[in-house]
Amino acid sequence: MTLDGAVTGTMPGLEGLERLLDGYRGASAYLIPMTAADGRTMLGNNGDRIMHAVFHRILERLDIRAVAAPAAADVVIVPPNGALLEVYGFPELLAERLRGAEGVPLVIFPSSTLFPTRDPAFMFRGRSAETLWITREKYSFDHLDEQWGLSLADVGVTLALDHDVVASGHEFVPELLGGAGSGGGLLVAGRRDKEAADLRSAGSGSTHGARASGQASARLLARLKKAVPYGPWYTAAVRRARRAQLAAAADRLLGRLPAETRAELEHAGRRRDVDLSAVQYATYDEYRRVLRNADAVVTDRLHVGLPAAILGKRVVLVEAGYHKLQGVYERSLAELPNVELVGAR
Repeated sequence: MTLDGAVTGTMPGLEGLERLLDGYRGASAYLIPMTAADGRTMLGNNGDRIMHAVFHRILERLDIRAVAAPAAADVVIVPPNGALLEVYGFPELLAERLRGAEGVPLVIFPSSTLFPTRDPAFMFRGRSAETLWITREKYSFDHLDEQWGLSLADVGVTLALDHDVVASGHEFVPELLGGAGSGGGLLVAGRRDKEAADLRSAGSGSTHGARASGQASARLLARLKKAVPYGPWYTAAVRRARRAQLAAAADRLLGRLPAETRAELEHAGRRRDVDLSAVQYATYDEYRRVLRNADAVVTDRLHVGLPAAILGKRVVLVEAGYHKLQGVYERSLAELPNVELVGAR
């Protein structure tokens, strides 16, 4: 079965998501922990934090209250996340964390997904209650429906299509970021993490040099952690130590832009090269401050570009290697005159 929570307008609102979740208004919910097997958080970047801040505002709007155990819940909720990909370990963890809650309805909040070779139905086998799996863009929806729809239906999964929660809950974003400013120039935020490596560079040839560079960077980061407590001094030290790598990542992004877009952005002011979503380069307060003051943004980070777009910044999204950015742009942002997509697949 499939559902569609689409709404029309310049930007989506919460009407579609509220319609999909109307039966759970006033419910008690067990929120699946977004932690790895060793207890480390899987909400590992600043973009995740803004997404989850919006998510909790949406739960408040629906009067859904969190409880400590599935046995006390009317519904189990998987928060919005970027981890429902075959290359990550979270699908296995989710299957484990659903054990014991087989009779409680399940809702997966809007996320992107990619399971090219493994049937994701394994996560839901043995469940007797309904599952509502909401995607935030059509590529993920079509991928699940066309490739795995029959097996998902066999385990009681209904697929739905809505929007990224930061897009549909955009009314909350200005307050969460502290409003919109200016004078910060051009922010170029190119990701340098596992998702970029696994989904953009796979099959591109030998990775020996990349591994060696990554190991050296990890050693440097470990030394800094011992020498400087985490905070603005720490992130400033890491940005300075990795200035060349950040500039190279920014140059790669800018090199993918059409000539006329690059020429336009030359007038945006001083250029700042930083993967703003990564916590080693920016605290959450720095993320908020730099984002709200930027005059223009070029990024392959969804939750750098999306909040910036909501604040009215000039935003150029650069597709990062699978359908996430393109899908969210086409689904939720294409009508915004201040946003452009480059590198569509």
